[in-house]
Formats: sequence, C-alpha cells, structure tokens
Amino acid sequence: MSPGDLKMALSVAAVAQDYRAAKEGLAHRIRPGAVLDIGGPDGIGFIQGQLTQDVLAMAPGETRPAAALTPRGKLLFLARVVGLPDGRRRLLLPEAQREPAIAHLKKFVIFQKVEIADRSGEFTRIALYGPVAADFQAEASAMRLPAEGEMSGELLVEAAHLPRVEERLERAGSLPVGPETAEILRVEAGRPRFGSDADTSSLADEVGLDAAISTTKGCYVGQEIVARMRTYGRVNRRLVGFRFSDGPLDPGSLLKKPEEAEPGKVEQGRVTSAALSPAFGAIGLGYAFRDVPVGGLLVSAEPPPRRALVTSLPFAE
Repeated sequence: MSPGDLKMALSVAAVAQDYRAAKEGLAHRIRPGAVLDIGGPDGIGFIQGQLTQDVLAMAPGETRPAAALTPRGKLLFLARVVGLPDGRRRLLLPEAQREPAIAHLKKFVIFQKVEIADRSGEFTRIALYGPVAADFQAEASAMRLPAEGEMSGELLVEAAHLPRVEERLERAGSLPVGPETAEILRVEAGRPRFGSDADTSSLADEVGLDAAISTTKGCYVGQEIVARMRTYGRVNRRLVGFRFSDGPLDPGSLLKKPEEAEPGKVEQGRVTSAALSPAFGAIGLGYAFRDVPVGGLLVSAEPPPRRALVTSLPFAE
C-alpha cells in the first residue's frame, strides 16, 4: 500500500461511524452561525432591495436561500431567509459573515425605519443528517428548517432549550458529526462555503446560486449586473466537482489542460475544497473555465501532474 493509499484508508476509517450515521440513520452537528432579525415599518421593503431573493410574500416559517451583492454584482454574503410570524425576516448566516453583513446592512439603512437585531447569542443552529432526521421530534420551541445541501434539515434552537434538544437527539440515537466528516458531506453535496469556494470576488452565477436569485422581483443591489450577464453573456468560470484519481489536490491548486506545457494566461481551473470521501474517494470543489466540459480532464499546474476530472454536482455514483 502506497503512502497516499494508507493516508486515505486511515482518513476513511476515522470518519466511518458518523459518516454512516449521516448517510443511513441520524446524525447532527452544532453549527456556529449568525442570526439577524430585520424588522421595523420599512424592514421588509429594505431587505427586499438588498437581497437577490424575493422575500416579500413569505409565510411564517418559510425559508428561502438568498445572497447580497455589491453594485458590481459581486457576492457580499450568503444567507437563509426565514419568515417570522410577526412579519419580520430572519437572516441565518455563517458566523464569519455576521459582522460584514451587519456593516453592509447598516450602511444602506440610513433614513429608513428599519430595525436590525443581532440575536446570534440567543440561538444555536443544529444541522440534521440522514433519512431518519425526518422522524426526529424536537422541542416544540425549536424552529425546524428544510433540507439544504448535505443536510436533511436544520433546527434553530433558543439557547435555554439547547440541553433538552441535545438530550432528545442522544435518546434518538443521533451521533454527533465531527468537522472532517461535515466537510466530506458538504463537498459531496457541492454546497459552496463562503470564504473558500466563494468570496467577494465571485459572481453569483459563477457559484451556481440559481435557487437564491429571483428572476421576477423588482430592483435589488447588483441586479443590473446579474440581468446583463444572463441576457448578453455568460460567466467565464463556474463551480464544479473534481475527482482526483491520483490523490487529493490541495485547495488553491491551479489546473491546466493536459496538453499544455505551462498554464495559459487564463487558468483552466482551480481547486477550492478537497476531501477524502468513503463513497467517492478523493474529491473536491473548485472552478473550471467555461470551455472545459463536464467529463473534461485537467491536471495540476505544479509537477508532477495529477489528474482532476470535472464532475457535475452533487457527486453521484
């Protein structure tokens, strides 16, 4: 067994138990996250103009994916928007995006009657995995959110009720998912993470955020760029999956066509995430130039050349 094969075998063994639970039973993970409530007389109209998603007619408890863009159409943050019973809108974001999101929203809220409440310390987000997740009965106070990417669902739990929810999960036989397994599951599902697979240099259509972009709503920041791109052109690169038959490539690795002696002036691909999956082996996420098709082969720009087969998302057998 080669050193690379041994590394893969040890990594797969380390995540086997919680990975199996996440695929076949019930598993969970506490997610560091941010919770921002948008209210006030002008709150809904304000957030409607800031997000790519239509958030005007949302039923209580309804959840929609969304993004915020710069006027040049570049990503600022990704979020899930939840309709609250009192008419407010709740934004759920990764913890790392809390301060940038607050700063951005407050920058545009001048002269409007809008309340932006940071309630991140009051709630905990719990990701649920596996087919048994649909049958799990949480505390009545926990807000249940629909599936997203690799997650079968999500719970938004008030901090005071967290111990009871964790006790219920334990009684139900749920296993906690470790960071390595969580990353494997995310990469398998093709769910981009802001900060690694997307950042403030990314266009929404490059990241494959179709579900987060309304094509029927009125104006929002960055809409002109999104509309122009879809009407007159197409993005130069798009998020794809990679299968690494020679072992995983590190995030940040540049990719070129096999026949190129040196990488061209325009890179053909770049790796942004990598994982060793028990189901799919060495895989990753990243970007491929628009003329590189699914099924196309790229290789690492740094020698020795290691292969990266372009794959559609999510990964499938």
